[in-house]
Amino acid sequence: MNIKLTVGALAILMAFLGGGAVAEDSSLPWQLEFSHRSLKTITVSYGDGSARSVNYLTFTIKNTSEVEASLALHIKAFVGANPRKAQTLIALPDADAENFVRRISRDETLKNVQEINRYNASGGPGKLKPGESLHGIAVFGEFSREWDEAVITVAGLEPRAIKTRVRKFGEAGFTLAHRAYFHHNKLVMEAAGADADWKDVHCIVQHQVIWKMSFHREGDEFSAQLDPIFLDSEGWDVLEDPAPKIVMEFKPRVD
Repeated sequence: MNIKLTVGALAILMAFLGGGAVAEDSSLPWQLEFSHRSLKTITVSYGDGSARSVNYLTFTIKNTSEVEASLALHIKAFVGANPRKAQTLIALPDADAENFVRRISRDETLKNVQEINRYNASGGPGKLKPGESLHGIAVFGEFSREWDEAVITVAGLEPRAIKTRVRKFGEAGFTLAHRAYFHHNKLVMEAAGADADWKDVHCIVQHQVIWKMSFHREGDEFSAQLDPIFLDSEGWDVLEDPAPKIVMEFKPRVD
């Protein structure tokens, strides 16, 4: 079915597809809830006698769905105001820093990202049972001494491919009723224009939904580990590179 949008219909569609009140996509087989504590800087003494400052984040993931969830977390920090010149740090194992954080947090259950991805109470590939949760630690290493802004992203909280309904606007792309797609939908609608044709399509979409957190630090390059770090914003987002794409369309059933 093709429909031509009027200006009023465009506003209604944007409210449905891009607004904060968008309903959860019932086609998702599973999803992981993500919560976290403050981003912190600590000085860690290593076994070779060296010491350096590292930044870390402790967090909790919980399977809020009714089926087992696959574990494939990937956490990155992008440090710097200019995204093209940002320092990129991946959360990797650091036994000295992790053990120090476990002691000061009084939480021996903290697992690094790689340990979480291997976790399975029943054995086998990484899985999290319905209602089950894990406490994690992401150690990023040392931020540049002059850093004042940082963005941390968490991928792997939803499947990379979902079966769902989208609204296609020809060359302008497609919109999707999904909480992470606000900015994507807005760009598609702007490209399509207020008088655009569209059609509903049931398909499989390949994408990467992330939880995105933005922080800033107040202070200078001296004694950065003592400066307060503030959370500015957080929420769902979708990576545009590579852009989400439709990998399979289902033909309408003819009765």
